Amino acid sequence: MNIFVEFMSQSIQQLYKFTAMLGLPNYGLAIILFTIIVKVVLYPLTFKQLRSMRKMQEIQPKIKEIQKKYKGNSQKTQQAIMELYQKENINPLGGCLPLLVQMPILYYLFSTLRTFFNPSINPAVQMDHANFFWVPNLGQPDPYILPVLVATLTFFQQQVSMAGTNQEQNQKIMLYIMPLIIGWMSRNFPAGLALYWVTFSLMGILEQFIIRRQPQTVKEEISAK
Repeated sequence: MNIFVEFMSQSIQQLYKFTAMLGLPNYGLAIILFTIIVKVVLYPLTFKQLRSMRKMQEIQPKIKEIQKKYKGNSQKTQQAIMELYQKENINPLGGCLPLLVQMPILYYLFSTLRTFFNPSINPAVQMDHANFFWVPNLGQPDPYILPVLVATLTFFQQQVSMAGTNQEQNQKIMLYIMPLIIGWMSRNFPAGLALYWVTFSLMGILEQFIIRRQPQTVKEEISAK
């Protein structure tokens, strides 16, 4: 078994034992706790993403000046913009870090949940506690409610993260299309993975509100670069 799949499998099982100690044995709660831990670990990257987005917003007037100055010369424009990034100490890919880290987590969690709730493969699983509210088995897809929640919360998370920024037309289009694509895809995912995504999005929305309530702190962090 892949070492990452084994790690996630053991993590979920240990968190399930923790819920049992609390008198609420349930794998759904274990997955929610797992998501919270992942979100806390990724918080520094999320903060860096927000800082990068705000810094990029600050230099947009300078970028437009460069584009106007070197109109018709794309090579010179790109060179001048890259020099501006270096001068301002900005990594244009900084906003992508959380997504890049999130992708392997989703992949290995998907691989884990495909077999986690199969007693013949994972004898340690307690199938009596593999349900969660309306979902009878977190290892099987939920084709209706969770996909709708995935799409809705993904949309709101993106909307909150982009608040206060000037969005290009293609970004506005993706704001609506991406949640629909992710929601549709989650119809075939194990319900546990959709539950992870829903919890992750909810925490992301809450996280954005908390960070934005501390504008001075964020500003100081940006100025320190």
